[in-house]
Amino acid sequence: MPVRLRGAPRDAAALSTACAYVGPCSRYANPFTAGVRSPLGPPMDAAESVDLFAATLRGPIGLRYAARFARALRGLDLMCTCPLDAPCHADVLLRLANEFGDGTELRTTDLLEGPR
Repeated sequence: MPVRLRGAPRDAAALSTACAYVGPCSRYANPFTAGVRSPLGPPMDAAESVDLFAATLRGPIGLRYAARFARALRGLDLMCTCPLDAPCHADVLLRLANEFGDGTELRTTDLLEGPR
């Protein structure tokens, strides 16, 4: 089963083709950053930014991205700059890409919850 790793884009490239970098400046980056003021008030913590990322992927436009991300990332280890003991959007992407039934139907509503 694929896992989340910590590192930079060059680290992912050095590992193998079975690893994708999903951190800042990647096409899979979380647009919601911990420490930045949330749309509704004070700065978000890491868990809140991950929850907002997952909620966005559940929306009408986000579902298209979720399906695209799932196809592109299926079977790959995902690397981000987040500490491994902190919530990270890569965990959402891992579940999205690797836990959807028999592969014939993408059930994003069950998989796009925040950190487990």
